[in-house]
Amino acid sequence: MRYLTLFSCMFGILLCSCYTSTKKELTSYMPPSFDSYFEPLEGEYATPEHKETNAWELEERDISYIDKKKKLVAFSFDDTPSSALENILAVFTAFNEQNPDCIATASLFINGGLIDDNSLPLLYTANILGFELANHTHSHLDITTLSQTKLQAEIDRTDELLKIVDGHTRHLLRAPFGKIDQRVKSLCPAPVINWTIDTLDWTKIDETAIYDSVMSSLFSGAIVLMHDGYPATIEALKRLLPDLKAQGYQVVSVSALAKAHNISLKVGSEYIRLRKKEEVKPLP
Repeated sequence: MRYLTLFSCMFGILLCSCYTSTKKELTSYMPPSFDSYFEPLEGEYATPEHKETNAWELEERDISYIDKKKKLVAFSFDDTPSSALENILAVFTAFNEQNPDCIATASLFINGGLIDDNSLPLLYTANILGFELANHTHSHLDITTLSQTKLQAEIDRTDELLKIVDGHTRHLLRAPFGKIDQRVKSLCPAPVINWTIDTLDWTKIDETAIYDSVMSSLFSGAIVLMHDGYPATIEALKRLLPDLKAQGYQVVSVSALAKAHNISLKVGSEYIRLRKKEEVKPLP
């Protein structure tokens, strides 16, 4: 309850900032309804022009909050935004308020089909709090079975919606179910991010099982997969963030991890971990 009360206060402040001081600007980003989003817009609801940018390779990406002496691990959440996303943001916000020397962030892999007028404010808040917005396709289909046209539509529709929030043209991609093949890689307009540690939280295991799955397999450069929408995941997070700090870790987003470890993410390449090059030992 303490987490939710704190976040409710911060959430209200952030939304006042977004929706009061820049109400006219945000209105120009949003059509009257999401049903009309993919129709050509003119006049009051025309989307502002943005420079073509990729969210993962911005030179100005600020990672000054990262302590490079710490071991770094990326947390990622699939199937966002659900109504529980507010709780995920609340746990991170409470931890960061108490631990300004170890600011934690994460990557949110978003299904475009879940974005609506109710969830959009949560994505604005997540972006302001430093979370990375990433692409989990529009409809959560097995993209290895789709035609080129349908595959590109699944990716493009979500990128266009995310651009409303963060202004970037392209975002990291995670394939639904982690299913990827060479044909899909060759067609992807972004790096493909899978994972090192699958917590299996979507199977509705308890918080201890989620916690143990992370702590038993962790190393610097690992990418952890969790999901939005599961209460046990929220409870495990409350334990994981402080315990990882105690073990010398800092939790960051995927792109921040790559930049901190001097790894250039390449379009069409698949990544399951992002270790520092000097930490990767050659095979005997």
